[in-house]
Amino acid sequence: MSTTITLPTRLNGSADAEVLHLRADEAVDLHLHTYASDGFWDPTVLVSHLADHGFRVAAVCDHDTQDSVVEAIEAGARRGVLIVPATEVTVRWGERQWHLLVYGIRPDDERVDTKAFLDLMRDQDARFRALAVDARRRVEVSGRPLPSIDKHVNGRTMMPVHVLRTMIAEKHVLSLKEAAELVVELGGHFTTDSRLEEVVEVAHQGGGVCVLAHPGRADLGPALTGDTLDQILAETPLDGIEAHYRSYTDDETTFYRGLAEERGLLIGAGSDSHAPGAPVDPRPWRAIWAADLLGRLGITVDPLAAGEPVWESGMDPLAVKPEPAKEPATVEA
Repeated sequence: MSTTITLPTRLNGSADAEVLHLRADEAVDLHLHTYASDGFWDPTVLVSHLADHGFRVAAVCDHDTQDSVVEAIEAGARRGVLIVPATEVTVRWGERQWHLLVYGIRPDDERVDTKAFLDLMRDQDARFRALAVDARRRVEVSGRPLPSIDKHVNGRTMMPVHVLRTMIAEKHVLSLKEAAELVVELGGHFTTDSRLEEVVEVAHQGGGVCVLAHPGRADLGPALTGDTLDQILAETPLDGIEAHYRSYTDDETTFYRGLAEERGLLIGAGSDSHAPGAPVDPRPWRAIWAADLLGRLGITVDPLAAGEPVWESGMDPLAVKPEPAKEPATVEA
C-alpha cells in the first residue's frame, strides 16, 4: 500500500516538515541514474522498483543534469520512498576527471544561495548538449550515418552518450571506448568538466553535501589513495567519499570506510544502477552504513545496540568476492 511521505526539513526548507526515521537495517541507495543522462531507468519506473523492493531512501544522481529529479521526488512521495535531490557532476582535479555526488539541492530551488550552483549546472548541461550536436555532425560528415539516433535519444535531450551508443548500434565501432576515441580522432570531444573546488564552493553555498563518487573505480583513473585524498582535502573541503559501491570487495569497502573515518568524512553508499540489471539493480545498502550522510540530509537512523559493529567483513551478501590467488607456476626440471 502506498504511503505519502514528507521531505525532511533539510530537503524542503520548511521548519514544520516531519523528520524521517530509519531503522539501522532499512534499505537505501544513494547513487542511481535515469534516462536524463546515460541511464535507461524511467524515473517513475525506478521509484516503483524501489518501493516494491522495500527501499526507504534513494538519490537520483544523473550526470551533470537534474532533469529527472522533480519527477522522481513526486513519484517517491506517492509510493513512500524519499528521493533525495542530487546530481553527479563531472569535475577536474589534478590531471584527471573525477565524479562528485552533490546531494540536497533541488533544481527548482529558488533560494538566492542555490543560484550559483544551479547556474553552474545549467552551464555544464548546455556544454554537454553542444558536444552531442557537434559529435553527431562530425561522425555523420565522416561518412558514418546514424539513422537510429532518434531511437536512442527517445524524445529526450541528446547527450554525447546517445551519439556514442548509436555509433555502436550502427556498427561503426565495437565499444563506448572506441566510439569516444573516434569522436576525438575526428576533432571533437565527448566530455567536459568543471573545477572540483569551484563545484564544492557553490554547492556548499547552496547547502549541498559533496561526496566523491566511487573512489575505488580504477577504470576511470587511478584509484583514490590516502595521500591523494589528503592532497584534495588540503585544497577543497569535501564532505565525504562513497565507501560502499557495487564493484567493491569487503576489503575495499573496509579500506575506503577507514579513509573516511580517519579524516572525519561522511560515508556514501550507492549502486550506480543505470537500468534494470545494468550494471546492477539498485542495491539495498543498510541505512546505518551511511547514517552520518543521511543525518546531514535531515534523515535520522536508529543507533545500534552497544557493542554491535556498524560494518565488518561479511555483512554485505552482495559484495564482490575477490578472485582466488593463482598458484605459482612450476617449472619442471
